[in-house]
Amino acid sequence: MNDLCQRLRWTALVLSTALIMAGCDQPQPHEGVKVSRPVKLYTLGGDTPQILYKYPGSVTAVNKSTLAFEVPGKVTDIKVKEGDLVVAGQVLAQLDPRDYQAQFESAKIEKDASHKDYERYKKALESNAVTPQAFDQAKRNMEVAQAAFKQAKKALEDTSLQAPFSGRIARKDIEKFDTVYAKQPVIQLHSDSALEMVVDVPEVDWVKGGRVASAKDINLSEQLFVTVSALPNERFPGVITEFSSVADPITRTYKVTVEFNVPQNISLGSGMSGHVLYQPKSTENANIYVPIEAIVGNSDNKAFVWLYEGDKGVVTKQTIELGDITAKKVLVKSGLKKGDRIAVSGVHSLFDGYSVYPLED
Repeated sequence: MNDLCQRLRWTALVLSTALIMAGCDQPQPHEGVKVSRPVKLYTLGGDTPQILYKYPGSVTAVNKSTLAFEVPGKVTDIKVKEGDLVVAGQVLAQLDPRDYQAQFESAKIEKDASHKDYERYKKALESNAVTPQAFDQAKRNMEVAQAAFKQAKKALEDTSLQAPFSGRIARKDIEKFDTVYAKQPVIQLHSDSALEMVVDVPEVDWVKGGRVASAKDINLSEQLFVTVSALPNERFPGVITEFSSVADPITRTYKVTVEFNVPQNISLGSGMSGHVLYQPKSTENANIYVPIEAIVGNSDNKAFVWLYEGDKGVVTKQTIELGDITAKKVLVKSGLKKGDRIAVSGVHSLFDGYSVYPLED
């Protein structure tokens, strides 16, 4: 919505400026005196301005995880510091494992013993030396012991906190010899190379996109980029990974997540401000853009330009219909065609049939 309002204000500004400049009666030549003056001309269709959409946002990591021990205990070792790069599976911190080691060994003994009892009861059942009920009880005891062994083994393994993916330690909330409880957040890990930016796209821009089944069907190769304020001259190719299908009821915008990667020699971090840039490929070759300084306004709020007729060496008034503002040019919806030449200098002192000649650069 802000983008639409800005475009409307620009269009109004163009017309109002042109009207102010044309407010006074345009000069007329003296009768019987043919005056010819040089004017700078602009040929339409020679270059089509590239539309660029900018949406502000901030950098975040694609993968973000708050790590915690699954079991309580005393911290005996911390192997990383904030800012360290780690790889998947790397041990980050360690709890005192002695109690869990004892429980594991006890559970292993119970498991082995119950398995032997099960095998003994199984042979006894084949010779009818025990009842089926006694065999079933031995089987249950073995299964319970096996489950307890698995639980004890996992608890022992959980005394070691490992990185679930490669990334950078963003925050460390524990110190050596601290006592932590289960599920207590202790370390924040962020992916380092895979980053993303979440931006709000106004509904006026949203409707210009086509329908897709999912974000993976959106192909904006060489059209979508991410830039950060700290490196304004760097552009990182982006890919849309998520988008909301419902507009925010207050801002009337849609959230879009753009993922991007950065080279190893560039260090970006979560929280950096920047923009997502969308530069659509030009598909409308018939569009005509004219410089803002070429536009003049009538008292009836209609815009026009001075069209140069090369065969006669004069300019004539050509009414035009204005469209969107792009950079320093304005889209002309009707009134001109590609190849036309218009005056872009001294436009407020010209009139119909004024004799002119092209100003040489």
